[in-house]
Amino acid sequence: MNTDFSRRTLLRGFTATGAILLATGEGLLAPGIAQAADASWNEPRSANGWGVLTARSSGTTTYDIPGTDLRVVLREGDVGTVLAYVAQRFHYDVTRLEASRGQVIGYSDDRQVKADFESNHLSGTALALYPDHYPLGVKGNFFPHQVTAIRDILAELQGVVRWGGDTESPKESVFFIDVPPGSAKLALVTETLRQWSITPGKGAGTQNIEDPKRIKTAKKLASMQAA
Repeated sequence: MNTDFSRRTLLRGFTATGAILLATGEGLLAPGIAQAADASWNEPRSANGWGVLTARSSGTTTYDIPGTDLRVVLREGDVGTVLAYVAQRFHYDVTRLEASRGQVIGYSDDRQVKADFESNHLSGTALALYPDHYPLGVKGNFFPHQVTAIRDILAELQGVVRWGGDTESPKESVFFIDVPPGSAKLALVTETLRQWSITPGKGAGTQNIEDPKRIKTAKKLASMQAA
């Protein structure tokens, strides 16, 4: 299931957007969350425990996002394979990714962060899809069926990826690796994705996200990952 519009985008289409947002409380800064000032991340590892990469050409590679004409620089290997798959499924099941509509960011050498998990870009282990549309501290950007799709993606990947919408300072555009280097689960999930890529009828675009069993599994994972 795909849609070209997020909840936030649709609300922007109304002339009375401000009144709608105030009335619903959606698309606003989450209660108790203030926008933090930029701080420089000077640790040798990002918040999720992966080593910071000092240059784009060191330990990264450029991945195609299947189904689009977009590419993204990510940590080479299992991390890149998994996050590129997240982007592909997001494109198919959440909202279409188009270069004209916003940025797709993987590895970044920008050490200025507002939330610790943003440092994961420094290790190439985070993916941001349209961060200007879904900024830090804002929740309620997606329709329920889009959230269902996001939850399904996370569950299919067995929890090796976490959604920024579940963090204490939410950022619904971000997905990041949530297991440490050397994770056996990450390796297993990656091998599954590689097998799906050469097996007809498997992988992105084949899921029934409304399957009750999948929804149950996704909800169970959400209860563990949500802040």
